[in-house]
Amino acid sequence: MLGAWHQKLRFFSDNDLFKHTSIMFIATIVAGACNYFYQLYMGRALGPNEYGVFGSLFAIFYIISVLTATIQTSGARFVSKFIGEGKEERIHYFIQGLLKRMFFLGIVMFLFFIFISGWLSSFLKIDSVIPVIILGSIFLFSTLLPVNLGALQGLQQFVFLGSNGVLNFASKLVFGIALVTIGFGVNGALGAVVIGSAIALIASFIPLRSFLSKVNSGKTDFKFSELYRYSLPTMVAMFCFTVPANVDVIIAKHFFSANTAGLYTAATVLGKIILFIPGAVVAAMFPMASKMYAEKRDTSHLLNISLLYTGLISGAMAAGYWFFPSLVMKIPFGLEYVEVAPVVQLYGMAMLFFSLTVVFMRYSLAIRDVKYVYLFAFFTLLEIGLLTVFHASMMEMVWILLVVNAALLISSIIYVLRRLLLLKKPYGASADEG
Repeated sequence: MLGAWHQKLRFFSDNDLFKHTSIMFIATIVAGACNYFYQLYMGRALGPNEYGVFGSLFAIFYIISVLTATIQTSGARFVSKFIGEGKEERIHYFIQGLLKRMFFLGIVMFLFFIFISGWLSSFLKIDSVIPVIILGSIFLFSTLLPVNLGALQGLQQFVFLGSNGVLNFASKLVFGIALVTIGFGVNGALGAVVIGSAIALIASFIPLRSFLSKVNSGKTDFKFSELYRYSLPTMVAMFCFTVPANVDVIIAKHFFSANTAGLYTAATVLGKIILFIPGAVVAAMFPMASKMYAEKRDTSHLLNISLLYTGLISGAMAAGYWFFPSLVMKIPFGLEYVEVAPVVQLYGMAMLFFSLTVVFMRYSLAIRDVKYVYLFAFFTLLEIGLLTVFHASMMEMVWILLVVNAALLISSIIYVLRRLLLLKKPYGASADEG
């Protein structure tokens, strides 16, 4: 008994997950601070009406970024898999080939946004198509950046990975304040995202120059069809992660008044801090679990410790939102946003449940447990359906988020426990389980 406890305590003190999580946590805090100062400044500078426009377009950006998030997750998984299998020579071929494919995708997405700009601006009750076109131009850079970030994550280069995120969001903050102050409004706020993405993309090539400088001879047995097969369930999982955190903002902008949509957007921006700050945990856990899985080692302890870390971080923040909701809204946004304090109370709890579920989702992708993605997708579709039908008020929408996220978390726990009983071995221990 004492030996077991000693082993657990040693795990906390010297394991790689703790070290990598610490690096990513610091970077996430700094980058997150820049991102939320950016969001809070826009909330104050633009006012509820324009902030509703900004928030709805940003929500669309996050949802469509499912494609790019998929590439980062898939890239990290394959790079770490190559290392685990002792096939490092594949990495430069993989990175170079993926960059070419994503460059083409970025151009297609930009042209698509130009094509739908009139319809989308009408749907969101926006007077001009220019903000929509600026939104589309972000993808010219943001489709390439995840390739490099995924490679850094797979290589477990967390210092470079975290620094790039800080550079991206810091640039967005500085240029966002400058452009909005000059008088560019929503266009300036979105334009800063374009600038930040471009700067981060350029910087991301520096630590990967040894892989990018190699001549791609094409002599490798890796086929990109392997990436596409893995990316499909990954894309579904990323969609299920991104949509629940953003679709409510789009629905609010379409159905609510401009002022109400802006107030709701402010509440969700604060609530999502609970979801995104613990992202440092899964960012560190994912390549480690993928590499250990390729080596056919037990990875279940990574899931357990990641849930613990995430629960502590998100739980502490959700408690603060619950007990001091008015203060949470007043300090960053000002008195005109205090009326949505009850919304941020419940929204914080919903994001606590969802942040724990995201750990299950990312872990399942690392160990190729595709079946869990189907469970995740079911609850996502359920949430979208309920929000589409029931949106009479902000409180009604946030109650739907709370109940559905709680049910998803409970179902995830039951799913993993059931897998443990059926397999009668540590979850994620063998490459034959997925």
